[in-house]
Amino acid sequence: MLELQVLGVTPPGSAEYPTVIMRHEDRVLFISIGPFEAAAIAWGMKNDKPARPMTHDLILNILAGLQGEVKSVTVYKIENGTFFAYLLVEQHGADGGIEQVLRIDTRPSDGIAIAVRAGCPIYAAEEVMDEAGRDFSDLQTMADDEEDLEHEGDDEGDENEDEGDEEQPDFGAED
Repeated sequence: MLELQVLGVTPPGSAEYPTVIMRHEDRVLFISIGPFEAAAIAWGMKNDKPARPMTHDLILNILAGLQGEVKSVTVYKIENGTFFAYLLVEQHGADGGIEQVLRIDTRPSDGIAIAVRAGCPIYAAEEVMDEAGRDFSDLQTMADDEEDLEHEGDDEGDENEDEGDEEQPDFGAED
């Protein structure tokens, strides 16, 4: 398993779907997610606390009430363009010892939103990175390409040019 660092999420509307971007050494993994999950991940990364608990906070609260602790999130496979993940949860007994270890199926986006709140590691199977990972330099190339698209035609003076219709880069599979 390869430990991933969440670099961030693309803002909703910047592509067909928001994308969570994660890195392991010189490789990045892009996973398309929903706008609500993107917001939940971004808020969790900033440690923002809404006035009322969001669903991912609720899950952590329920687990805590059941003496459970999320130890990690693992993106373990990609099948037909869809990523699969699980939460690894340790449940403790009254004596504080580990009573059982649970592997709970989750969408990667929800798992990542939980992980950033819990402060636990996120892993990807090597096979996932082999199939869907990209070179970190691709991230800079895409940013440069996007900047070029934004400035294309600046000198032409065409004020009727449609904005926002540029083809967005394909970030890979969905979750």
